[in-house]
Amino acid sequence: MQPTRRILYVWLAYLPTDRLMIEQRFSPDAPVVTYAKQKGAMLLEAVDRSAQAAKLRAGMALVEARALAPHVEVHLSDPHADMRLLERIARDLERFTPLVGLDQPDGLMLDIAGCAHLFGGEEALVEALRARCVACGVQVQVAVADTPAVAWALARHGHGHIVPEGETLSAVCDLPTASMRLPDETAAVLQRLGLKTVAQVLTQSRKSLTQRFGPLIGRRIDQMSGLEDEPITPLTPASPHIFDRAFAEPVSHIEALEAGLRQLAASLTGALAPRGLGTRLLQLRLFQADGMVRDIAVGASAPLNDAARITRLVAPRLQEMSARIESDSGVDLMRIYAGKLERIGTSQPRLDETEDVSRDFEALVDTLSERFGASAVYHLAPVNTHDPSSQMQRVPARQALRAPSWGEAHRPRRRHGPLRPLRLLEPPEPILAVAGVPDGAPVRFLWRRVFYHVAIAEGPERIAPEWWREEAGHTCDYFRVEDREGRRFWLFRKGLFAGESQPPQWFLHGFFG
Repeated sequence: MQPTRRILYVWLAYLPTDRLMIEQRFSPDAPVVTYAKQKGAMLLEAVDRSAQAAKLRAGMALVEARALAPHVEVHLSDPHADMRLLERIARDLERFTPLVGLDQPDGLMLDIAGCAHLFGGEEALVEALRARCVACGVQVQVAVADTPAVAWALARHGHGHIVPEGETLSAVCDLPTASMRLPDETAAVLQRLGLKTVAQVLTQSRKSLTQRFGPLIGRRIDQMSGLEDEPITPLTPASPHIFDRAFAEPVSHIEALEAGLRQLAASLTGALAPRGLGTRLLQLRLFQADGMVRDIAVGASAPLNDAARITRLVAPRLQEMSARIESDSGVDLMRIYAGKLERIGTSQPRLDETEDVSRDFEALVDTLSERFGASAVYHLAPVNTHDPSSQMQRVPARQALRAPSWGEAHRPRRRHGPLRPLRLLEPPEPILAVAGVPDGAPVRFLWRRVFYHVAIAEGPERIAPEWWREEAGHTCDYFRVEDREGRRFWLFRKGLFAGESQPPQWFLHGFFG
């Protein structure tokens, strides 16, 4: 039998004004509103409890609001700041369940199926969640039900309570039709027709409702009754392997945090190793007592299922963060996520110990990448292009340790030597060159204030730009030249003498040998 889904909905009814209170941008004794310009008029967008008591409401003109409450505190709305606060609260509430989704602009949905018993039941979980929201400085209304639609309706239009399992429509029958998440025009028409509650709508024929108001009203009924599922997109991608370490009191000492890390790494590898799996992406999340959430993400060049190696990778990042943690309120919960799971194949150890050397090299790459940044430790990979300056790219080393090496196709050669130099200048450096004929090879050139006299020249090798790209460049003629002292250079002339608005320019691109 499939377990019952349990959805906890959190409505932050005063999110914009709570944010201003958190930022301490007004006096708590005065009514507070936010406004925005809409169609040329200044209209209220959010009001707090004091403003509601003064009969101010969202959508009211700012001039009218000042007339009703002359001492009102007025602030320009900032949806982006409100969204950042909503995301911060969502991350903090992930301590209760990893499945926390945003319901913009002021709601959160949590799937608490299988989580409530960890907190002593749903009532205890709701009380703990309310306490966390109060600690974050926001006012919330919470409801729990089997479906997201019912939890949403009860939180926003009811008094927000816990609906027993199996009861869905009976809990919302007395709610207004606005609780069905219908467009305002549809809700207004239903009100004029005398259908003021959900129960009155449910007594009507499904066919007549669909014909009059469209398929949305039928879909809303199915969502409330649980006939149509509403998936929750979690803020943090769900992982099948998540382990927590809770502390009785907030801790800030690095020794206690490292001990918690070792326990989490052991729990994680204990779950992965029997299944022959390893992880290439680890995320350690630290939940602080003041609502702040800090993340540490590390990658690996090969799948890991060794607790000691995981600890060695994450511990330096944790130590870097320890100074800030010690000055804050402390950590009361640690959580580790495992992402990018891969199967670890079995291998027979070799007598020459090359397997151990390979693992040590992988560990070195991982350590250097975490210390200096993934982009600072890189591997040169071939690019399928004929443009000499774009034939290779930098790939983070831990992503390319098992990548194929450069094949012969990427090493153009001829019978008497290489066609491409071993060393390239990036970018190519301009030179002054003199050629015997306009389209011929140079006989001498000046580079960095030194003249070089060409003894032998080979070319030209004409390389045209990639015509299918918008940023197409110039056609270049490349020459392999050797001076009188045996030094070999790779030069090119940018542009042609015919059909060009500017005269051609010469560049030194690389050196042979």
